[in-house]
Amino acid sequence: MDSEETVNHEEVQQEFNLVLLLLLLLSRQQSGDHSALRRQLVMSKELGIPVSRVNLINGSTLQNVIVKEVLSDLAVFQNPLNNTRSNVAISSIVSWGAF
Repeated sequence: MDSEETVNHEEVQQEFNLVLLLLLLLSRQQSGDHSALRRQLVMSKELGIPVSRVNLINGSTLQNVIVKEVLSDLAVFQNPLNNTRSNVAISSIVSWGAF
């Protein structure tokens, strides 16, 4: 029985290590996507041109906003018509631009 428990423990440990490795790879891939989006947001901020649409993961849409600030994981958009600001986590942006 002790040898069976040892084998089962080793198998569980190997499976656990595999899951951790997959999670690590997935998190690095996602952060790479966010850093590319972050760079695009910084460029948009520098140009000062309004973004026609920002589609968010919760289904909300910001329209005709200007990028005012880009932090490591947060973007601040401002509506030039009424000066309202929206703080948006970069990870919650699904798409942005004219689509």
